[in-house]
Amino acid sequence: MKKVWIPLFFLLLGLLMTGCRSEDTEASLSSNTVNVYYLNKEATTITSVPYEVQAETQDDVLLELLGVLSEMTDNIELRAPLGMGFSVLECYVEGTQLVLNVDEKYRELSPTDEILVRAALVRTLSQVEGVDCVNMLIRGEPLTDNVGNPIGVMTAETFIDNEGSEINAYETAVIRLYFANAEGTDLYESSREVVYNSNISMEKLVLENLIAGPEDAELYPTINPATKVLSVVVTDGVCYINLSGEFLTQPYNVTADVTIYSIVNTMAELSNVNKVQISVNGEDALVYRELLPLDVMYERNLDMVIQAGY
Repeated sequence: MKKVWIPLFFLLLGLLMTGCRSEDTEASLSSNTVNVYYLNKEATTITSVPYEVQAETQDDVLLELLGVLSEMTDNIELRAPLGMGFSVLECYVEGTQLVLNVDEKYRELSPTDEILVRAALVRTLSQVEGVDCVNMLIRGEPLTDNVGNPIGVMTAETFIDNEGSEINAYETAVIRLYFANAEGTDLYESSREVVYNSNISMEKLVLENLIAGPEDAELYPTINPATKVLSVVVTDGVCYINLSGEFLTQPYNVTADVTIYSIVNTMAELSNVNKVQISVNGEDALVYRELLPLDVMYERNLDMVIQAGY
């Protein structure tokens, strides 16, 4: 597959870029008006501003829009998504997919800003003729969400919920998670701020963050990170959790109690959960590590939690 490199010259804009390429640089595009998306000052949503594209080829349209996305507008209430401290290293089109490769400083964006920046870029660039979706990379590595799952390709519709609401469908929350101490015998409570799509249940969000492991280097994971959440449902105060088979394989040096109660104590932090029952691939007639039966309902156990001081 032939790819043509095109240098980006945004010196006046102060934006360092090192190449935009596409498969069909001669494809002619008619001049048209697109909506260029910016962040609002409060970092709660994105706002579109009509813009008349002057370029004609796909490559030139992309270059022009990347330049516009780096410029501040006359409206002081708006922030440019490409003016927030990171740089675009390259962009290229493969088929109908636009690949946008940015540098490591992108990771320094706050969770809220990251989602808004991503939404603004995708909503703007997916309007280019011949571009159906956008895939973002960081130094060539896949962009991941706050629990380490690859984001993958995105379309404009990625940032619209089922009722057509805009990026405000994303919300922030502080969740409490329980991770192991260095010896793997007790639990520490840890708080984490997350940004999430309101379409996901809070129970699944919390559980996936627990499986992803701690952000604090002094805390230790309790669950095999390959574990998948097959389902999580709360009925009459009981949280029924169904995990994939990887849950039964423990790669960490933690006790069975620590693993089970890291889940139970974490889920019991939710106001609608009093008890937890765990199953694996839909089967609860199991004994976890030959010590703890899974066909019972577990309640919060704060005796395993030690005060912060690590």
